[in-house]
Order: sequence, then C-alpha cells, then structure tokens
Amino acid sequence: MMDDFEKQLQEALSRKEPSPFFEARVLGAVKRQARERRASMRMWWATAVAAVLIVVAVSVWQHQRNEQAREEATGREAKARLELALKITSVKLQKISQKVEGI
Repeated sequence: MMDDFEKQLQEALSRKEPSPFFEARVLGAVKRQARERRASMRMWWATAVAAVLIVVAVSVWQHQRNEQAREEATGREAKARLELALKITSVKLQKISQKVEGI
C-alpha cells in the first residue's frame, strides 16, 4: 500500500514534457490578459472623464441657476423701489395739485 502511494507520488511529481502548443497557449493567455487589462483601463478612464464632465456640467448649471435667481431678486427689489418712488411721487403731486387748486 505504501509502495503504491509512493509510486503515485513520485509519478505525480516527476518531470513531464509539456503538451503540444503549451507555450502558444500560455503566450495567448498572457496577451489576452494584457488586452483585457488595457480595455479595463480605457473603461476606467472613460468613466472618470464622464464623471468629471457630469460634475462640471452640473456645476455650470447650478451657477447659472444661482445667477438667474440673483438677477430675479435684484429685479424684484428694483421693481419694489420703483413702485415706492411712484407712490411717493403720486402723493407729492396730489399735495401740489391741492395747493395749486387752493390758490
């Protein structure tokens, strides 16, 4: 029994000639892995560039939106000041008109 085991072990660990086309298969596998790695890197870079473009686009959109909101607020403020000025002018013109009619 032990001799049989030792014989199997020796046979399993003995040097054997590689099968035909072994080198070609190994080199093919290495080239395939290199292509896959390059493709993976290209995909990673494409994803990174897309993410940066999205962040830039959102930032520009947000800036424009904030700028528009500021302009609208400034416009409302100017409108309110104009309405107040027109009311003051109207009141003063009414007073002047009353004085002129009283004379």
